[in-house]
Amino acid sequence: MLFWHGVALPLRADPVSILETRISLRVQNERMADVLHKISTQGGFSFSYSPDAIAVDSRVSLDETNRSVRELLNMLFDGTVVFKERRRYIILQKAPVLAKEKSEPFYLNGYVTDQTTGEKLRDASIYEPVTLASAVSDRYGYYKIKLPAESEKLTLEVRKEAYAGQSVQVLTRKNTFLPLTLVPLPPEPVPLEAPRDSIVITYTPKARPAIRRDSARLPLELPGVVVIRDAPRDSMRATASADSAKPIALEIALQKFRDGLVYAFSTARQAIHAENIEDSLHRSFQASLLPFIGTNQQLSGNVVNDVSVNLVAGYSLGVDLLEVGAGLNLVRRDVNGLQAAGLANIVGRNVKGVQVAGLTNLVIGDAIGFQAATAINITAGNFRGVQLGAMNVMGEALEGWQIATGINVARNVRSGHQVGFFNYADSSATVPFGYFSFVRRNGYRRLELATDELQYGNVTFKTGVRKFYNIFTFGTSAFLPNKPFGSIGYGLGTARHLGRRSRGDARKWMLNLDFVASRVALER
Repeated sequence: MLFWHGVALPLRADPVSILETRISLRVQNERMADVLHKISTQGGFSFSYSPDAIAVDSRVSLDETNRSVRELLNMLFDGTVVFKERRRYIILQKAPVLAKEKSEPFYLNGYVTDQTTGEKLRDASIYEPVTLASAVSDRYGYYKIKLPAESEKLTLEVRKEAYAGQSVQVLTRKNTFLPLTLVPLPPEPVPLEAPRDSIVITYTPKARPAIRRDSARLPLELPGVVVIRDAPRDSMRATASADSAKPIALEIALQKFRDGLVYAFSTARQAIHAENIEDSLHRSFQASLLPFIGTNQQLSGNVVNDVSVNLVAGYSLGVDLLEVGAGLNLVRRDVNGLQAAGLANIVGRNVKGVQVAGLTNLVIGDAIGFQAATAINITAGNFRGVQLGAMNVMGEALEGWQIATGINVARNVRSGHQVGFFNYADSSATVPFGYFSFVRRNGYRRLELATDELQYGNVTFKTGVRKFYNIFTFGTSAFLPNKPFGSIGYGLGTARHLGRRSRGDARKWMLNLDFVASRVALER
């Protein structure tokens, strides 16, 4: 037979969990049944339990002020009773007794609290670095984490942004209520003037909703994204200038694209762990179906793997040797080695090695090595090596080759060449080869107007670099009798300096060698 203690109230829309209802209780040597009745009366709910599971005639004493119902029940039963919430009832059941010969998992639960203010902290990360078990505190600051009993040594790590991390040795192997506290970090001093060699940009993606729901009962807030671009990272990084707005804009656009994919494929818990946990965990091997279904569990975004195998999509902190995936490979930081994907490789920082993708390779930092994709290769920072694809895009300095069946785009070509149908560069120290090449700063561009005995009007445009440029020419006689209607032509050319005209004159004599083929339309 079941007993109910308390006052049954009609259902109402109440966002607050009854386990988090805060009450004050002062009892001295009173029966457990009477104590439960007092708690339920104050909280406005009912208890449901069997008298065989609860020692209703036992005597208890308690003097607590402004405590949650969850805390009071843990004080009263000390892990011998488990409880769960159903509508306006709390169901009490006897905790299962674990057989000594079995090593069954156990649970730690409790609140994460600010040590200074006593405030309950939501969205704190709690994890065990060896087993990769993890949890996130809910909006009441409550957490519950499942741990394996067979592990000889267990350490609970607690992390939250703007708080000092805490490590707790787990000595028990049974269900235990374990409160945790965090100490806030002192605020960092804000410099009056930002360093000249660094640019800081912050933004919050507008497309991301403020609240996201996943398998948890309660909604978890996703933190906003902050992009910080530091000073030049190595000798390839060009000095910041007025033109640096272009690569920064590219980095921000790629960050938004990457964050959209991470949001689509990962969970809210993984996003919170990525914000809170700065430690780099390491695993020799991982396998995953999706970012949240794999051997690295909910901490996949905080783990660097030597070898990573992903079926639909994978999500990790870094790769140190090999990553292969049939679909999408998402890496928050660096890749060293070989990365191959059926669809796309997306890397948040730098790549050293080889990237091969069925569709696209995207690197938000620098890349050294080889990139090949059937569609597009994008590197927001510097690139040293070879890019091969239908379209190659570089955000900063290129020291190597861009080979495309379509378009090559680079900011500063320092060495190597661009080879493609269309080539664009802000500046180039080498010769681009293509049907149309345009170099914005130090390129060669000429617009020529001419007339001759065949056609009275001719317009010629030359673009590329001085050593090798493309020629586009158009001509017409405007329907004059006995003259061709018009012509169109394409050619190649080179220009050589012959020396200055006179001393003190900056202008030079130049010899142009042009080879042009034209198609002439005759009027009938």
